[in-house]
Order: sequence, then C-alpha cells, then structure tokens
Amino acid sequence: MGPDQVGQILNFPTSARHSEDPAPVGHAAPDAASPPATDLLAEVDHIFAVRSRAMADSRQQQSQVDSAEIRLHEEFQSVCTDTVRPAMQAFLERLRANGGGGLLEERSGVPGAGVAPRIRLWMSLSGDLIGRPRRDQHPYLQLDFDVAQRRVSLVEGDVRRGHGGADPVGTWITADITDAMVTESLLEVLRRAAS
Repeated sequence: MGPDQVGQILNFPTSARHSEDPAPVGHAAPDAASPPATDLLAEVDHIFAVRSRAMADSRQQQSQVDSAEIRLHEEFQSVCTDTVRPAMQAFLERLRANGGGGLLEERSGVPGAGVAPRIRLWMSLSGDLIGRPRRDQHPYLQLDFDVAQRRVSLVEGDVRRGHGGADPVGTWITADITDAMVTESLLEVLRRAAS
C-alpha cells in the first residue's frame, strides 16, 4: 500500500470480519418469537385523514358563506333595480326640469373579492354635470352594501365644507328600503346643498 495523493496511507480491510455489514447500533435483529410491533407510521395516515376532514369542512363552510354573500348581493341588486334606481332617476329628472342636473352611477360589486355593490346619485344645482363629478363640487347620495354587516350604508356627500366631506348618515336593511326613504334622503342632501 502506498500513500494516496494527499499523503495519507490507504488501509483497506482484508479480513472477512470487516467486510460484513454490522447490525445498526440500538436495533436488535428481528426475532421470530417476539410479538409484531405496532405500525408507527399509522399516525401519518391518521394525520392526513383528520386534515382531509378539516379541509372538507372548511370548503363546505366557505361554500355556504359564498352562497349567502351571493344571495345578499342579488337581493341588494334587486332592490336597486326595483326601488332605488327608479327613485333616483325620478329625482334626477325633477332636478333637470328645475335647471339642475346630475349623474346616476352604479357598481355591481364582486362577491368574495371585497368590492361592494354601490349606487350613487351626483347632483348639480346649476345645469347638467360637465366632466367627472367631484366631491368638493357636487353633493351626492350613495348607498353601499356591507356584506359583513348585512346592511346598506347610507352616505351623503356634503359640498358645504369645501373639501367634499362625506358623512355616513345611517344604515338600512335591504328588504326595508322604499322609494320614499330614498327620495327623502335625496331631499335632505339637496336642502343642505341649496342652503
């Protein structure tokens, strides 16, 4: 035997005793007379079974929440179509007949994406709106649907402060909204804007 490239002497075992694989330390060779050991890996199966059930329950709960949100969005859209929009359009026509104007905006919202449905009527006391309405120049009434609270938030834009402040003035339950409620809220905004 000679030195290897780094000057170490290589020593290869020559006896049969060194060529056998030794038994791992701490592990005895299986004895046919000993009872069978429990399957230690069975817990892996159990963990995955519990996880799978939890994920299925979570998916089912999320599906129920999503269905409820979609139903609430549809309910708000229906009230907007049948009650709020016609009341706002009639108000806008009366504004125009008296020399004012405005713009009706709607946003349908996206269930599950955090985009709430909204309907808003911008008002002008002097002719129709030119360009994009501005909070500091045009009063407005806005209805936002809050899915978490299951209510409609009512916001009135007030130009009297000069910086376009908006005040939440209350909440409505979707099913209780009437055209009279919408019209009275629009009149409140108009009264303040005209004073």
